[in-house]
Amino acid sequence: MSNGLGCDIGNGYGYVSILEDPGGDAMPLLPDGLAESGGMPTTAYVTPPYANPIVVYERGRPAEDLYQRDPQRLVSAVKTRLREKNIRLPGVEAEVSAAKIYAAIVRTLVSLSDEERRLQHQEPVRDIVLTFPAAFSDDALVLEEMQRSVEAEAVNGQKIHVVGRLPEPAAVAIDYLYYMQHIAPEDVRITQDHFTVLVYDLGHGTFDTAVVTARSKGEPFQLYRKDGLQDGLQDVGGRDFDKLIYDYILNELKEKYGYIPGNEQARERIRKEAVKVKHELTESDTSEAGIQIGDDVEYVKLTREQFERMGADLINQTLELVYSVLEDAEDRGISIDGIVLSGGASKMPMVREGLEKLFGDKYPITLYRPETAVSFGAARYAASLPGNATDGPVQPTAPILEQLTDCCYGIWQEAEDGRLEGEVRFVVQSGQKRPVTSEPVLIRSERARLSVQLYRSRVKNKKLAAAPTGECANILDIPFDVTRGRDYQVQITVEEDYRVCVELRDTKTGAVQRKSTTDLLETLLR
Repeated sequence: MSNGLGCDIGNGYGYVSILEDPGGDAMPLLPDGLAESGGMPTTAYVTPPYANPIVVYERGRPAEDLYQRDPQRLVSAVKTRLREKNIRLPGVEAEVSAAKIYAAIVRTLVSLSDEERRLQHQEPVRDIVLTFPAAFSDDALVLEEMQRSVEAEAVNGQKIHVVGRLPEPAAVAIDYLYYMQHIAPEDVRITQDHFTVLVYDLGHGTFDTAVVTARSKGEPFQLYRKDGLQDGLQDVGGRDFDKLIYDYILNELKEKYGYIPGNEQARERIRKEAVKVKHELTESDTSEAGIQIGDDVEYVKLTREQFERMGADLINQTLELVYSVLEDAEDRGISIDGIVLSGGASKMPMVREGLEKLFGDKYPITLYRPETAVSFGAARYAASLPGNATDGPVQPTAPILEQLTDCCYGIWQEAEDGRLEGEVRFVVQSGQKRPVTSEPVLIRSERARLSVQLYRSRVKNKKLAAAPTGECANILDIPFDVTRGRDYQVQITVEEDYRVCVELRDTKTGAVQRKSTTDLLETLLR
């Protein structure tokens, strides 16, 4: 059996990789042109009127090029829209599931990997590790729907199987730390028993960060904390910087030439120029957007200094989160040895400059494989999972990553003082190694139907005994058929892949019922 694929479903580009030799480096499974240009563009075209097919990459060309005359039905950055559930598009009769568009991107990546495996005279691989934004870690139902939508897809008649789920910044850390411990040239290789990095991952549509430690060789890495700019904060990613430039170009065109784009095609051309300008300003002090107006091409100039003033607020949001994560690490006695930049947007000079202004020379800052580290790390994680045998000379001897709970998890119970609203009593604390199972909680059923209401704390990395429901996030309510007037023991398990399971044991008969977030999603979708 071959190792699983590491899939990075980015908001701008997707990447898929495999690790054949656990002692070596991962390798991309994309055509050379895509691998060298940063991956497969992930903008998807939803075909009217019935949303079938959803096209991402076809006949050697991305959907955004194939359907540039019909941009209203192009969906970009779908990962940032997964919490919307459904998307309404002009000319498409019904709303389209965001998860279905996401799954089409994964299917296309796996299909491209098939072609590369065929050229190498090797069997296709259907086991994959999905990566996701760190802010999704505590949203079990979103993760379940992502996996369910992917596993409904098939490539060349074979179903895709998700064998693992991994936060994106953790995948970056896995790739970086393993490379620096085992593969890098001797003069720069990590030799310390403990080496901890903070990952700054600024992608096209999201910003994530994580703190991960590499311990002595042979021991698993440890993920202490992860976080992302979502959950009530403005999402920050490369596309937000694109929009700043897009809006600037629009304003300049109106002020200087009296031009306002009259249709979506014209606006799309300006968006592409904005992206080009952003990329050029990574290397140059100035750039120009060329816009066709009638028979003439007019140019709008932008300097890096102007762009950095425009983007300062967005960068500051990411720096505030980084500072919070570093403060938390220091409070827990965790020393940071370096900051690793990943994600295409992290190449912008203002990122490094902002970090250096905030921290001075306290931490070395390394730009590391901004396009490939997520998929490479996910491929290495896939190789470490049970059942993933390899023909390589080195076999994984331990899990490659230990993950800790960020939040406290608990169940709703009646308040001891008789208040109707009750409270959440936490039975799994933050900072515990996943998977973790709680001690049993005794509940007496007064009806023939018992609903276990499962919550997590909104605050992270803090131990709590109990909290009002208003200070918690409801994960799910799981109903069980029970015997009236009987006592039951309830235990919850927070899994390594962020699934949450509930076990109900009849104290009289010993009969056990088990349900999870997977079961609940299936029920909701019936």
